[in-house]
Amino acid sequence: MRTLILISTALLFLTQTAFSQNWFTTGGNMQRSGLSEITGPNSVSSAYWTVNSTNNTAWGNSIYSYGDKFVTSRIVLSPYTGKIELRNINTGALIWEKMINSTSRMYAVGFTEDAVYAHDYNSAILYALNISDGSVKWQIASDMFPGNTGLLFACDGDPIDKGRRINKNTGVARWTNNYIIPVGPDGGFCIYGNTYYHWTGSVVTPKKLIAIDVNSGVTKYTSADLPGDGDQENDLCIGPGGTIYICRDGGALYAFQDNGTSFVQLWSHTPGYVVKGVGRDGSLYASNINDPSQFANSNIYRLDPANGNILDSAQTRTPLAYMSAGADSTIIVTTGETGNGRYVAFTPNLQTVKWTLNVPYNYYSGSNLGQNGIFIAAGAGTEIKAYKTNYNIKPVADFKASKTNGTVFDTISFTDQSSYNPTSWLWLFPGSSTPSSTQQNPGVIMYLAGGTYPVTLIASNSFGNDTLVRTCYITIEPYNGIQQTGNGIPGKFSLSQNYPNPFNPVTKLNFRLPKSGLTTLAIFDITGKVIAVPVNEELNPGTYEYEWDASAYSSGVYFYTLTSDDFKETKKMLLIK
Repeated sequence: MRTLILISTALLFLTQTAFSQNWFTTGGNMQRSGLSEITGPNSVSSAYWTVNSTNNTAWGNSIYSYGDKFVTSRIVLSPYTGKIELRNINTGALIWEKMINSTSRMYAVGFTEDAVYAHDYNSAILYALNISDGSVKWQIASDMFPGNTGLLFACDGDPIDKGRRINKNTGVARWTNNYIIPVGPDGGFCIYGNTYYHWTGSVVTPKKLIAIDVNSGVTKYTSADLPGDGDQENDLCIGPGGTIYICRDGGALYAFQDNGTSFVQLWSHTPGYVVKGVGRDGSLYASNINDPSQFANSNIYRLDPANGNILDSAQTRTPLAYMSAGADSTIIVTTGETGNGRYVAFTPNLQTVKWTLNVPYNYYSGSNLGQNGIFIAAGAGTEIKAYKTNYNIKPVADFKASKTNGTVFDTISFTDQSSYNPTSWLWLFPGSSTPSSTQQNPGVIMYLAGGTYPVTLIASNSFGNDTLVRTCYITIEPYNGIQQTGNGIPGKFSLSQNYPNPFNPVTKLNFRLPKSGLTTLAIFDITGKVIAVPVNEELNPGTYEYEWDASAYSSGVYFYTLTSDDFKETKKMLLIK
C-alpha cells in the first residue's frame, strides 16, 4: 500500500502542479501548453464584472493571475511608457499600480505567491514587486522582450529568465548559462521536471534544441542540427507526457523526447506549423505563421501528436497567438494581431464555435484562466472585463503559505484558495509537528528539522475532489547550535524559567503570556536536535506551567525555546543524574 501511495503522489505532481489553478506565466504553465484544471466561461453574453482603468492602453497585455488577484500592464505610445496594475480577480478593483519612474515601460512578466514580476523595457531591469503594496523587493538587469515572454519558475519558486535562475528572496543569480541564440531578446523557453529547454545557435551556425539542468545550470546535451532559416524565434511547447515540440523558422515541426541522456527525435513534419498549445487528449493546436505568405488567410490547426498531420482546422483570419485548454476541453484562442482582435472558444475538434468575444488589439492578452473559472479580457482603451463559468463542478485545489522559507520551530500558516467551493480539506505536512489537518486554513504548522518539504492539499465537495502536491515547497534552515537569549520581553513573555535547575529528572517550565498569541515551547539537546514539543497552540493571556520528565535522557545541557509571533527566547537547563 505504501508503494502505491508513493506512485500516486508522483503522478499527481506531474499533472496537478503543472496544470493547476493559477495562470502565472505566458502559456499558463511551465510547459507553455495552455493546459489548465480550470473550467472557463461557458458563455460571454454578460460580463461577470467590468471596470475602466484610468490608464488608457494602446493594446491589451499579458494577464497573470495568482489566487484572488491578477496583474496586467497598460502601455502608452506617445511617449512610450507603461505601468503595472494589480487588481482583485473577483471584482476588478484596483489594488495598486506601479511605475518605477516617468520613463518606465513596465510590463508584467509573471506572478506567484512570492512576488509580482515586472520588466522595465526602457531600463532593461527585472523587478520583483511585493504583492502587498507594489514596493520593490529586488531588481536585476535583464535582457528580455517582456511583451510576451513571461518568466518560468523552479520548484521552490525561483524565477527563471532566459538562461538564468534567480534567487526569489534576494534577486541574485544562482546560475547563468550563456548559450547563444540567433535573435534576442527572446523567450520561448520551457521547463519539464528539472530540465530547461530552449533552442541554441547563432544566425550563421546550426540551430539545435538544448537541455539545461534547472538545479545546476549545466548544459546536459543538445539535439542534432535542425535545418531552416538563419533566425529562429518560434516558441517551444511541451505536451503532458514530456514531448517537446519545436518548429524551425523556415523548416519543419519536430517532436523530441528527452530520455535522460539525450534527445530522441520522434518525428518531423513539413510544413512546419507552430504549436501554441495542447488539448486534454494530447492533440496539438498550431498556427501557420511559420509561412508568411499565409498570414492573411490564417487557420488554426489541430494536429495529431503521433506524427504532426492535420486532423482539423478552423478559419481565424489572423494567426493563433495564444490558447488555453480548460478542464472541460474547451479550446480558447486569442487572435490579436490587428484591430479586429478577438477571443474564440471552440470545441476540441475546432468544428463548433462556442462563443466569440471581440476585443480590439488584444495583442498579448492571452487566453488566461483563473480562480473559479474567471477569464479576463483586455484590449486597447480603458475597459477590462471578466467572464466566469456558471457550472457546478469539483474543486481545483490551491493554497499559499504565510512563508515558504524559515528556521526550525518557526510556525507557518496555510491558506486555502481553491476554486469552485470546496467543503472539506485534507492537508499533508510531512516533517512537521502536524502531519495532517482537516482545517480549511491550518495555522500552527511547525517543522522540527532543517530540510525541504512537500505540502499536499486534497479539496473536496459533492462533485468530487482534487489534489495539489507542491514538492520542495517549504525550506527550513536548521539551527547551528543553541545559544541562550532573552530574559523576558514586555508584551511577549515575562520571567520564563524552569525550576529546579539543575534538575533530576523532572523540571517545570513556566512563563506568563501578557496577550493572546500563537505560542510554541520546544526542548532541544546540545546539538540543536528537537526532543520534545510540549506546546504548539494559540494561548490566551495568563500564566502557564509545563512539566518535562527527562528520565530517558543523559546528564548534560539542554535548552528550551519559547516562541510567540515574531519573538523567540531560548534558555539553558542542566540535567544532573
